Amino acid sequence: MATVLIVDDEELDRVVLRTILQRAGHQVVEASDGDEALEGYGGKGIEVVVTDLQMRNVHGLELITILRDFTPRPGIIAISGTGEDQLDMAHMLGATKTLRKPIDPEELLAAVNLVLDGGIADPGAVPPA
Repeated sequence: MATVLIVDDEELDRVVLRTILQRAGHQVVEASDGDEALEGYGGKGIEVVVTDLQMRNVHGLELITILRDFTPRPGIIAISGTGEDQLDMAHMLGATKTLRKPIDPEELLAAVNLVLDGGIADPGAVPPA
């Protein structure tokens, strides 16, 4: 199983995501915003980042841009309840998979498995550099 970082400024959303992931056997680290995620990232062996896009301080799109330059690079799953435009932008910036809120548990676990398997969400897409 993987170590997954959940980044969301809504505590209830973090609880839901944490519960789904922990029940599937994953280790979970949480952050309430992008700044906290970046401060607590190092040394935790994080393989997957599940990030909301609408957050205070470091916006989810900015976080994705920063994370894509990390080595090793984590798999990134962007989540949002604000619409397709931001999710499309997240994918263009480097998110492997995007999901709309409210999160379906099976879709979340499938996305985590996709990321861990090194897959890309769109078979015709070129993986981000």
